[in-house]
Amino acid sequence: MRPNQVELKHLKSFLAVAQEGSFTRAADSMHIAQPPLSRRISDLEKYLEVQLFRRSTRAVQLTPAGENLRKNLTEIIKQLENAIQECKAVHEGISGTIRIGYTGRASHTLLPRLIREIRQYYPALSQALIGPHHSGTLRSELLKGKIDLALCFLPLKHNGIDHRELSAIDFCAAIPDDHPLSRKRSISVMDLQNEPFVSYPRSMTLREVVDVYCQKAGFLPRVVQEADTSPALLCLIAAGIGLSITPAELQDIEPISGVVFRPLSPKFRKLAHGVAWMKNNHNPALSKILQLSSLT
Repeated sequence: MRPNQVELKHLKSFLAVAQEGSFTRAADSMHIAQPPLSRRISDLEKYLEVQLFRRSTRAVQLTPAGENLRKNLTEIIKQLENAIQECKAVHEGISGTIRIGYTGRASHTLLPRLIREIRQYYPALSQALIGPHHSGTLRSELLKGKIDLALCFLPLKHNGIDHRELSAIDFCAAIPDDHPLSRKRSISVMDLQNEPFVSYPRSMTLREVVDVYCQKAGFLPRVVQEADTSPALLCLIAAGIGLSITPAELQDIEPISGVVFRPLSPKFRKLAHGVAWMKNNHNPALSKILQLSSLT
């Protein structure tokens, strides 16, 4: 009676006999008894309605049909086993893809360290980098499920988003080097009240925290021009279009001639920067990445 189906065990048994040239040695290599192995080969031949081996008391040889099957099956079985291993690796979070959204600040600091660690500990895990974007945009991308991880300013206000603070950013006054205020060693926020400002767009977290800081001092910055990147903002300041309140670290990350940085009083509340993710994210790689030292 012709068997109804062929299973992987039949094909692996066939390849073992073809490689060993002996049912006995093939059974030993597969750690099974010889009778079950012989039945598998017999069932396979019945299913295919083809003789695969010439059997004699001295040797087992492939028929032309058997040789053709061996040649094709060897690569197929290898691909199948690789697919199974890759499937398990993705399930365990050590393979697949992690989608990382990031701000311009993260591209200078956190992102390079994170990528280096991923390549070191999870070389089979690819990274899809989305950015640089504003933190508000990254919040939307998280909520839409388009990224797994956001390296951004915090917090991203939503009950479904979890986060971890990794650093805190100080702010200072950024002033054209020929402006009278540049001669002062520190700047009172009230010194800026009547000055033209260049600033980030209202959609950016950096603009929001600067506006709140100035409002607490009793005024709203008079913004004459906006720039959505820090290099562009510093260029406007160097050109004398206005002054600004910027992250203090820009004097090291984005140095530019024509701009001086001065500490502010009262002390500016630090802005948190770190990593955010959706609580209901199902990417197995996410939990692995969150354990890396650059994110802890």
